[in-house]
Amino acid sequence: MLEQIVQKTRGLVLFFVVFALSAVFVLQFGGPQAEGCGGSQAGAAAEVYGQSISRNELKAAYFLAGGENFPAEMAKQYKLEDMVLYGLIERSLLAREARALGFDVSEREVLERVAEDGVIHLSMSVEAGPYLPPSGPLRFNFDDSDGKFSKENLKNFIQYRLRRSVREFGRSQIEETLAQRMRETAVAGVTIGKGELWDAYVREQESVKLAYLRFSKVYYGQKLEPSDADLTAFMQAKASDVDAEYEKQKHRYTGLEKQVRARHILVKTGHGASDEDKQAARERIEALLVRAQAGEDFATLAREHSEDVGSAKKGGDLGFNAKGRMVKPFDEAQFALEAGQISAVVESTFGFHVIKVEAIREGDVPVEEAKRELAEKLYRDTEAGRLAREAAAAALAKLQGGATMAQVQDGLLGRETTTDTEAGADGETEEPTAEAPIDPLAPQVRETQPFGRTDTPIPGPFDSSPLVEAGYALSEDKPLATEPMQLGDDFFVYRLLEKKLAEEENFNDAEQARIRQGLLRRRQQDELKAYVRTLLERAQEAGAVLVDETLVSSADKPSDSAAN
Repeated sequence: MLEQIVQKTRGLVLFFVVFALSAVFVLQFGGPQAEGCGGSQAGAAAEVYGQSISRNELKAAYFLAGGENFPAEMAKQYKLEDMVLYGLIERSLLAREARALGFDVSEREVLERVAEDGVIHLSMSVEAGPYLPPSGPLRFNFDDSDGKFSKENLKNFIQYRLRRSVREFGRSQIEETLAQRMRETAVAGVTIGKGELWDAYVREQESVKLAYLRFSKVYYGQKLEPSDADLTAFMQAKASDVDAEYEKQKHRYTGLEKQVRARHILVKTGHGASDEDKQAARERIEALLVRAQAGEDFATLAREHSEDVGSAKKGGDLGFNAKGRMVKPFDEAQFALEAGQISAVVESTFGFHVIKVEAIREGDVPVEEAKRELAEKLYRDTEAGRLAREAAAAALAKLQGGATMAQVQDGLLGRETTTDTEAGADGETEEPTAEAPIDPLAPQVRETQPFGRTDTPIPGPFDSSPLVEAGYALSEDKPLATEPMQLGDDFFVYRLLEKKLAEEENFNDAEQARIRQGLLRRRQQDELKAYVRTLLERAQEAGAVLVDETLVSSADKPSDSAAN
């Protein structure tokens, strides 16, 4: 009984607060008047079926969306003002549909909600991204120092923060309430079947983790040094392929400015290296220069001693380059040499170089020379693929014979295995002994993160779904691949480390409720987005939506926003 009296008394008090609030604002601002407390602005931000959305209303909504607190670049990136304006447009469309269905709401109701709960509704475009506030209620505190609702605080908020009158505020909240009811109506029929719950549970719970070795075609290609005999035989065997490649590439061999093909040996000096370090580097490069001048094979010296990792693998070969492609001291030195000459020591920002010019060309490259160069590239590509595939097959055979991944890796790297213990699933990633640095492209044991059936276990310019399917087909009894898998240009040998499957006995009511909630929320968001898009497209086709193009980054529907 006491509780009923309290509720009844509270309701009467709230009624008088709302009544007084309305009366105060009518007296304060008068009857129908121009938009906004700060005076009207020429033109509207938008118009929807003849109903104007003023610039002041856009400013008030932008404030409610937290626009004043967004860094300018972030607001621009996520098109905050566009999302606010289209939120108001979508609000008008939704409220119009709500009225057509018979929904109605009074000014007293919306003021009561504000007075009782401090709730003000805001509409944002359905295209707004996750970093922007969604449509719905926002809570504000209008209490005084005693913790009681203060109509004066609310009046000041509307007048000085939103720059609106009570009637404008009331009308906007009526529109907001109707729009929110229409949103709820539009998604009311969304349901989630039990089969969908189980499928989502499986996607969430199941995972596979693999250990793998990657056999890169680039890695094996950089080790190739085809002889003249190799290239001649290849050109004879693949004459049609070479001719076809020349037809595609011949524009690269005509009318050339002067180009130089050089090799180099680099001894690096780090940024801010001391005089002592620079002197030591110079002495090393001078010793290598003496050996090169004495007739030692320059490519071998580069391969063994150059600290330019990329070119060292190719004997220091930099290919043909036009003037201006290299740093200035290096460029000037190589273009001052004749074919076959070796430079003195050259210092650049990278360190100390010795350069040998292999060839010079200009104008039109002879057809046979061009074809031979293209044939070398085709040869390297073909042979590298073959070597990578054969290395992968040999590694898989060793794994099938009982070797661990770590043992196979160390064999490929020419290193001693770090342990004699036969490793199981937990022993596939033993570290090799710390000797020379490992080429990052060399086959090394890697592990995927646990991945689901729709994930990408190994990033790369290829479709890894075949690996996902194959990984899920593995088991503890049969943890190894039956053959190497090619993804893009590379080959992979892999082994199951961990497999987790969804268990039906754990699919209890609590788990189902949790998953249902997430699925329902996403499904409702998708359903609402589709519904609002349909309303907007229909209105745009009817010419019923007009937008001030100067206010938004695009006058079209903002479907290209950061939302998607």
